[in-house]
Amino acid sequence: MESTQQTEVNPKKSIGQVLSAMACPINTRVPLIEPGRESPEVKELYDLCHDMYGIVPKFIQVLAHAPGAARSFLIFDRDIKVAALQAGDKERSRMQVLCILKPSLDNSCHNCAHHNVALARQLEFTDEQLLSISSNSWHQNNDFTEKEKIVLDWANAVTDMSARDKNSLFHKMLKHFSNSEIVELTYTTALWNCTNRLAEAMHITAESSDKGINWNKK
Repeated sequence: MESTQQTEVNPKKSIGQVLSAMACPINTRVPLIEPGRESPEVKELYDLCHDMYGIVPKFIQVLAHAPGAARSFLIFDRDIKVAALQAGDKERSRMQVLCILKPSLDNSCHNCAHHNVALARQLEFTDEQLLSISSNSWHQNNDFTEKEKIVLDWANAVTDMSARDKNSLFHKMLKHFSNSEIVELTYTTALWNCTNRLAEAMHITAESSDKGINWNKK
């Protein structure tokens, strides 16, 4: 019922309009540690960023004030998200980005939503599909596979803290994914709920599209 109401309120809104409506503070709340001004410890992390993204994202330039926090995020991205992209494992990447976009769009996180809408488009999700994630109407979009719909249901439940009680949904996950895959997708969803909150609290916004992450970097 909720998804139908949200879809009917503004049926012509585009995913671009959704992104444009997100808060975009001019400055971060703590200063960026810009490349060239970092400590030797942080330089190692920035070198890893260049290897993975082609840039040092503002998100990492803020996390660099606490190098351990920056390192923990980058290890996840290197070993899971970027690893799947570089291996050409398209289905794994598509499932991951659904788990990232559900919380990022729900939480109106400028940084995470913009970067990962760009990635989702690269992974051949259409703007109509992305809009249906934002409006909670993915079950009405036949371009999603049944497996993708279940992942979105699970990411939604993890995000709104109802997954604990969704036994039937968890059994659906078990029909499509291994234990390892379920843990990875659940962790991905949970982690991006965390990064959404950090980015919003610290006023971290996404780089412009011409200066953004190069997801094709090998």
